[in-house]
Amino acid sequence: MSIILFSKAHIPAYTKKDGTHVPAHETHAPGAKIKAKPAVPAATRKASAAKAGPGGKSSADYKAALSKYSTSPKGESRQGSLLKPQMKPSYPKAVAHPQPGADGAPFQINEPSSPTGEETWDAPDEIAQFIPGGAAPAELHGVPLAPWTDHPKTVAGWEFVPGQMYDLDEPEMDANRKAPAAGVIVIEADGRVWLVKPSNGFAGYKTTFPKGHVDDGLTLQQTAIKEAFEETGLQVEITGLIGDVERGQTMTRYYSAKRVGGTPTACGWETQAVALAPQSQIHGLLNRAVDRVVAHKAGIEPPIGFYENADHWERVGKQAGSNPGGVFKDGDGQEWYLKVPKSADIAKNEVLAAELYAAAGVAVPKVKNVMVLGELAVASKMIRGLKPDAHALKEGVVPGVLEGFAADAWLANWDVVGLLYDNLLVDANGEGMRVDAGGSLIFRAQGSPKGEAFGNTVGELKTLINGKNLQATAVFGHITPKELAAGIAKVSKVSDKTIRMLCEAHGPGSKRDRTELAKKLILRKKNMLSA
Repeated sequence: MSIILFSKAHIPAYTKKDGTHVPAHETHAPGAKIKAKPAVPAATRKASAAKAGPGGKSSADYKAALSKYSTSPKGESRQGSLLKPQMKPSYPKAVAHPQPGADGAPFQINEPSSPTGEETWDAPDEIAQFIPGGAAPAELHGVPLAPWTDHPKTVAGWEFVPGQMYDLDEPEMDANRKAPAAGVIVIEADGRVWLVKPSNGFAGYKTTFPKGHVDDGLTLQQTAIKEAFEETGLQVEITGLIGDVERGQTMTRYYSAKRVGGTPTACGWETQAVALAPQSQIHGLLNRAVDRVVAHKAGIEPPIGFYENADHWERVGKQAGSNPGGVFKDGDGQEWYLKVPKSADIAKNEVLAAELYAAAGVAVPKVKNVMVLGELAVASKMIRGLKPDAHALKEGVVPGVLEGFAADAWLANWDVVGLLYDNLLVDANGEGMRVDAGGSLIFRAQGSPKGEAFGNTVGELKTLINGKNLQATAVFGHITPKELAAGIAKVSKVSDKTIRMLCEAHGPGSKRDRTELAKKLILRKKNMLSA
């Protein structure tokens, strides 16, 4: 029998980048409950470990492996899935950060960021970018931009830091055996949000919100204010609670905050640029999905028509199906099957169909549109345990299959089963899942338009089971009136408002095209109810 003991690690004394002296101490034990509210000031506190920083390591810049979306005979991209360095990279434009690194030695920025011009500083629709030691206005929206010279210099000093919201009603954090952390979303008076660009793309981040691990003895609020200063150079005041977000290694509590002092040009060595960005552009700047979750929690939504850029995703699997593509892993480690249809409208059409299926309560994977090398693609979230089972489908013993037939007919998914019974799979729980909605709505599976064949009446209630579509007939031909009625009831619960909203957000073509498509789907729904 193996016995594992969890104990606190002893950390020797050292001096941090901001002059804070950290005496020898022990770290938090895993899963510890963390204080949420500001602590009552005490004379002494146990000091803490500094958070992990870039340490001079640069992240690899992965390119998408779709060289014009063509693959070699072995299914591998001509570009390859990774750019594997053949020699130690050189950085001819490297500069030293004005602030020393964690060990007090000079810290090198390999590929320095560039500041934006003065015209962006006070322009609410523009991104203003500041670099350490660079230029900045004397004030912005009536609040001075000047170094915060009297910031706390010791960990114990951060307990007394101004800007804490003592009357904020917030729960105690359950870190769920992850390291506790805290961060802030700092909103400027003009609505723009302050972001940081980690030095040398630490941990694969291009742009993120300021955050960091909790120092032993500090509360979450104190940590959030401290991290905001270290990473942005700003002095902030907490204005509210956003919520907890589980990240890869941490459970991070986020607060809303406003700037009350400091300057982005005094950011610490962990940051090579600080950006002030309009909320409409936030999702496009964040390259990690978890950060977009944080933005959503803060009420910052992407504009209609926004598509995530997947150029940096790593290829980990080969192409399947007729469209160029493959299995890719995003920056958070999630795997997606990514394919590039013949046109952007075809890509949008498939995502809309998946959204409509989900609205009707029919199981489909998470599907979204992303940009790959300038082209609109379809990314379907990979689900472990899915497998084809033609025999079970034909026997009618897979839950969720017959119940979804009415939705198949409503959406005119002529290829719902697939030639090889590979579009309708069985998950690890033995339930059916429609994994490819590409043959739905206005396009056929191979991308050609259906034209007038996709009309205002749902002829698919017959054509999918009368023998013309052999695979669909084999699966759905024995559906009972009761099962069909249950499926139609599911479709009827999709409101007209939802149909219009989904068509506008995800549909192909012009605004007029999307409006007409929504009208047609509403008419088809009514036709089914009267059948």
